[in-house]
Amino acid sequence: MKRALSVVSLALVLLLTACTGLPTSGYVNPGRGPQSDDAQTFAFVPDGPQDDASPAEIVEGFLRAGSGPADDWATAKLFLAPGTQWDPRARVTIDRLADRRATASSDGATVTVSLSTVASVDGNGAYSPSVAGTTDSLGYSLVRVDDQWRISAAPDGVVLYEEVFPTVYQSASIAYFDPTWTFIVPDVRWFPRPLVASRVATALVDGQPSAWLEGAVKNAFPEDLSLVGRSVTLSSGGVAQVQLPRAALSLDTTTLNRMQTQLTRSLSTAGISEVQMTVEGTPIAAEEVPVRVTRVDPPPAVMTTDGTFGILSGDQVTTIPGLSDAVESLSPQSIELEADRSLAAVRTTQGTVASALADGRTFLLDDRPGLVAPSIDSSGLIWSVPSSSPSQLRAFTPEGVPSEIGNAWPDASEITAFQISRDGTRVAAIVTVAGVREVWLAGIQRTSSEINLGPPHVLSFTESGAFDLAWLDDATLGILALDDGVSHLRELGVGGRGTTGGAPDGARSVAGGSTSVRVLDDTGRLFSRRGSSWTLVADDIRVLAAQQGTAS
Repeated sequence: MKRALSVVSLALVLLLTACTGLPTSGYVNPGRGPQSDDAQTFAFVPDGPQDDASPAEIVEGFLRAGSGPADDWATAKLFLAPGTQWDPRARVTIDRLADRRATASSDGATVTVSLSTVASVDGNGAYSPSVAGTTDSLGYSLVRVDDQWRISAAPDGVVLYEEVFPTVYQSASIAYFDPTWTFIVPDVRWFPRPLVASRVATALVDGQPSAWLEGAVKNAFPEDLSLVGRSVTLSSGGVAQVQLPRAALSLDTTTLNRMQTQLTRSLSTAGISEVQMTVEGTPIAAEEVPVRVTRVDPPPAVMTTDGTFGILSGDQVTTIPGLSDAVESLSPQSIELEADRSLAAVRTTQGTVASALADGRTFLLDDRPGLVAPSIDSSGLIWSVPSSSPSQLRAFTPEGVPSEIGNAWPDASEITAFQISRDGTRVAAIVTVAGVREVWLAGIQRTSSEINLGPPHVLSFTESGAFDLAWLDDATLGILALDDGVSHLRELGVGGRGTTGGAPDGARSVAGGSTSVRVLDDTGRLFSRRGSSWTLVADDIRVLAAQQGTAS
């Protein structure tokens, strides 16, 4: 009966918390503008320990209380014996509630909880999926306190079942620069909703990029510069302020402007629209620097069945001077366009990889057998790899000078498709490991003399029918798959989690658009998706080209 009443009260809380008011001072948080650091517009309010609860019930209640991060998980701490040390921020284990089991020892002094884990989030907010079928076991010690069972030892971190996790935790992007200080690169993390603004600022100023992005991005904040006091506060004028030490005053204008850009872009993903850096309460003069956009032009780039390549507008194809003739001469099977449309990477119907230049020249770059569709990076290099030899990844200049890419997809036996992000810092790939297809990310580490991939980061362990992928935006991948004869599109965020929806029958290739996803089927029909609906855009299309940015 208590559990039934708890569910009813939880439902009422979820409805009524939307009425929470807005304070005029304190920490800044996402949602309806600045609020107190513990305010939420949508929150779980878990129950505390019940009188005369059994050891297993105490541990089960403690786990449920992990869904309430308010006041530093004050409710969960009611389940602990005095003096018990427990760090709720250390880790999140995401599991399936139906599989969770708590078993107490005969004397009640220990409880073991068995879990079917779906994913985890580390102390820095980085999300990692679990291999299907992964189980875990957590041990808890209990003692009697005033004749009631309480937990005397517990693993650090909280356990949340998968349906509750995105309600308690919120994704936000830590904004870094690419090595040329030209693009903003999002490093997506997950933080407790009441704490997201302060955790984002702390991660940017005092933290490091996610391990897989190390060496691929840059941070304008010097390593010896730390936040002062409360990380994000609200000024009387409604501006979110980030307090920095006096050492910030000695930094040059370019560095300060880049810092301002990173802070503004990072905190905007936490729902904050205006940010100011301060030293001892005095604002620092800084402004955002312009960054290069990575959106794709609205019209798709295509090759029609009659062999014409160009930009599709309505039912007309406008050719690209010089480049279209060069592309058409190569008899393409796949095409990827550089952002300014001065270069195209082509896999020919003969299976070779070639370049096409805007001055009409073409170069054969790679004639190894079994090549997958190539990709262009932000510096104009064309990357190519045989499907059966993922480690043999090479980058070619448009004129054909090759270089090896180090540490390419270790342990992968096959690569089905790959694409470089439009900011040039990351590469995504569908690879096969031990007979199973997976989706991997890796940072691109560049020096003056070599290019290497960083350690692989697994986005998905189970993509058995996946055969094509595309960067839909800076933080989302589109994965085309065929399972049991049915086409579907999986959208995976680079920070973990994703959604699966339908795709047109016979879907063959996918590309990102400015506001939509584009799919070409095996009969030459081009579709565009907005929302959940697929709209036929054109017929008689032979190749849907990927675009690495906008021409403007």
